[in-house]
Amino acid sequence: MLSAADELVSYRDAETIQRRTVELARDRLGLERVAFFVLGDGDQLCGTFGTGPSGETTDERDIVFALGESHREAMSRSLAEVGRWLVLDDVPLVSQREGKTVIVGRGWNVLTPVRSRTGITGMLMNDAALSRAALDESKQVQLAVLATILGNLLELKRHDARALPWSPTLSGTGDGTPSLRAKSLPEEVAKAMKRVCEDPSVETRVLARAAYITPRVLAKHFRDQVGVPLIDYRNRVRVERFLGLVERGGGNLLQAALDAGFGSYAQFHRVFRRMLGVTPREYLTGRERG
Repeated sequence: MLSAADELVSYRDAETIQRRTVELARDRLGLERVAFFVLGDGDQLCGTFGTGPSGETTDERDIVFALGESHREAMSRSLAEVGRWLVLDDVPLVSQREGKTVIVGRGWNVLTPVRSRTGITGMLMNDAALSRAALDESKQVQLAVLATILGNLLELKRHDARALPWSPTLSGTGDGTPSLRAKSLPEEVAKAMKRVCEDPSVETRVLARAAYITPRVLAKHFRDQVGVPLIDYRNRVRVERFLGLVERGGGNLLQAALDAGFGSYAQFHRVFRRMLGVTPREYLTGRERG
């Protein structure tokens, strides 16, 4: 438990914390299948990472669903200090296969609210769909402790609102030109960085055509030299532009997202939550508090 907590604290970005929470719960605590969901805008649970039908880590960030009666009961019990988790017996156990949710069996499933000092921020879910083993309460106690550590850690990350999980200088100087780092890069990569800083909506095929190489080759060179995929770099530029627009104007989030280069608010919201681990509203609320 202590080694798992120490590892989580060492990470800066929410995405890594979310993924490693699931993996550490399995590897260090001995739980079989674990998934972590964060509480989103409204009465929704939003997926982060989970466990597949073979025990592998799965990306579940496209999953969003409304809170059910059982989820609400688990949260109410936690807030009232009458139970740190809720056991559901003989329920369908699901997994993700090729982007689809499938039932892999029936059995027990445990809902463990992720709670910080200020309230519920998410929920851990675990089962034994692979082995059909009986529930081990000692492991559930450890998971409940990890959930509390996780909740407070993510709250601190959220309130540290000015700390992006990447160096802003990587994506430019703020005036539409690449950073000094770009000057030591190969010409095709440096030019691609400059074009993206100028216009984050420019397509990879356009960048590749200008460099007289294929999009696949450009994407490989970019990732090898810059350290992040081109699509992630483009989204970093967009997010930084959005934050700059909101700081200056404090106005409409939709308009700021569109002005930053996102095609729609839905795309912006999905990218923002994936990259920073919180919704835009949560991030900006943390900024105001900080």
